Amino acid sequence: MLDTKQREIAIRFYDNKLFGTTYGKGMYRKAIYNGSIDIKDPSIKLVIDMYNYNDWQLQAKTDEQKQIASAINRTSDKLYSWLFEYNPSTREKSLVLGCCMLDMVTNEVDVHAIFENEDNGFWKLEARPCKPSSEGRKVPQLLATNSDLSVW
Repeated sequence: MLDTKQREIAIRFYDNKLFGTTYGKGMYRKAIYNGSIDIKDPSIKLVIDMYNYNDWQLQAKTDEQKQIASAINRTSDKLYSWLFEYNPSTREKSLVLGCCMLDMVTNEVDVHAIFENEDNGFWKLEARPCKPSSEGRKVPQLLATNSDLSVW
């Protein structure tokens, strides 16, 4: 029998403060949002950079990524990101096969991930806008979760 219980997840989208700036001659930062995906049990942290389809698909390096990019239903209303697992102790990022998509009209978020030696993950959530903090804390512009974050 299939286990239909999803693993708990929290997805945070932050405005990219460097959007449109250059990092070399003719090289522009094009990610509209930067973000993170936190998965619970077992704990996994992913980092994401959300691009329009054309900028995102140009970053495909592996054959699997190219297959994913060609299979995606692209629309101008969506932003896309490859997934990178972040190791806080080494501060290294490693590619995770899969992608994250954010519909800018409905705020619907889809995450597809294939982890090494673990179950595959698929989540479909609705992102909600966050209120800015008066305390000076960094607050995401959008948050999508299927869990109570007060117990994390």
